[in-house]
Amino acid sequence: MGQFSAPISARHGLFVKDDFIIHEGVLTNTVGDLRWVMTTIGNASTASYPVVAAVDAYGILKDTTAATADGDGEVYTLGVADEIVLGAAGGRFSFKARLADQIASNNFRIGLVDVATAGEPTIGIYAESDGGVLSLSTMSAGHGDNTAAAARVGSLTSGTTMVLNTWTYIDVLWFGENAQGGPANAQMWVDGYLAAEVPCNIDDDERMEFSIIHWQDSGGALAVELDLDFIELFIGREQ
Repeated sequence: MGQFSAPISARHGLFVKDDFIIHEGVLTNTVGDLRWVMTTIGNASTASYPVVAAVDAYGILKDTTAATADGDGEVYTLGVADEIVLGAAGGRFSFKARLADQIASNNFRIGLVDVATAGEPTIGIYAESDGGVLSLSTMSAGHGDNTAAAARVGSLTSGTTMVLNTWTYIDVLWFGENAQGGPANAQMWVDGYLAAEVPCNIDDDERMEFSIIHWQDSGGALAVELDLDFIELFIGREQ
């Protein structure tokens, strides 16, 4: 880990981050410092900002799904259209997450994807929680998909599964160059452990959006909670 660091200039690439300190946007469906746009899956989630001690986090976004129907959730994006393509300059996204009330049926997909639903993306690089079980995926519409489950992470239950009400740090990196001009490899680091790595076949003209997707799949009405302390994205600039 650590192949990329935050840039000191726009010459190095795109860098965005959110500490979720700004709260006013919740009532207008644009939340956080970056004013993420909210899109509902089924019935609308509640976005809130719990008060926390500074030693825990400086700002938290809590997404609570509606207790109405199976599949309810919410999508947070930075724009209304897929605007991001990846070349061979490398990059990463990182976030600190917590499943705050229960693990079962508590799902998220965070990263670069081409969908604003709970359905599997056609294009993307993302980390996923399926009831707390973590995995890494790279998806290409024309060149194939790759997925690997997290394993051998000392801070996770059985090396694979998030711990209830416990913060988890996740870093996803991509690097190298594939035959299509996009990145060739991706890794997911969890709490400092190399949890998963996969090849990447994404073409350099396949388009994605930086997204946070949270939903439940209990088979019925159930509210589940995801807390995010921060999220950041760095995409290297082609020279």
